[in-house]
Amino acid sequence: MSISIKMTVESYDVQPNGNIKISSLLKYFQKAAGDDVNRTSLGYFTLADMNIAFVLTKINLKIYKDIKIYDEPVIITHPRKTRGASFPRDFIVKVNDEVVAVARSMWVLIDLEKRCILRPSVIDNVGSLDISDDDLYEVDDIRRNIDVNSLLGTDVLKVAFSHLDMNRHLNNTFYSDFVFNCIGDHDRNSDAGMYMQINYKSEALLGDTLTLHFTKDCVGSEYDVVANNGDKTCFTAFVSFPKNN
Repeated sequence: MSISIKMTVESYDVQPNGNIKISSLLKYFQKAAGDDVNRTSLGYFTLADMNIAFVLTKINLKIYKDIKIYDEPVIITHPRKTRGASFPRDFIVKVNDEVVAVARSMWVLIDLEKRCILRPSVIDNVGSLDISDDDLYEVDDIRRNIDVNSLLGTDVLKVAFSHLDMNRHLNNTFYSDFVFNCIGDHDRNSDAGMYMQINYKSEALLGDTLTLHFTKDCVGSEYDVVANNGDKTCFTAFVSFPKNN
């Protein structure tokens, strides 16, 4: 079973080129996933009463066609069959009935007090998600072996109060803002053909300082970002654009 929501891309949702910010698109995904889960017995507040929450661990996104200001994208989301400790969830984005983007995400359950990953069986007595195999789109899962020493760009940022969500950690939608701040604009007029993968490795909490290492002045079309939180990796990201973009 799937759910769909219709959004409008507003002026505060877009980049200077008029295309949607990836963080805005991730917010649409978060709303669609939340609406889907909240209509089941595994809604946010039900799990919160058990000190449990769903958190994102990976997202792979492919943009086929630019999503522009005042477009009205429809976000369709499908929960998939559990894989180990992970809950896969797909997203399809349509504008005027045309598929313009697809994404595959992986979620896990965490204990909000111990901040550790839980097995899916902890919610067996509460309920389950309505699994769907509708409109299955394959999204590449590109594995990267990144040498941090080769990433010449660096930046430092501190997790602030405005970055937090109700799980008391850095909300997943901000990560893409950090990534694209590292990449910069590079005079791109189009995001069509863009691929992005973010691997969420460990939580970032209020006051944490993240050190970002990234591909600097890339003359090609591929970019890597690694963010360290002390001696832990907070996240890694890979972004690619068509070479003629």
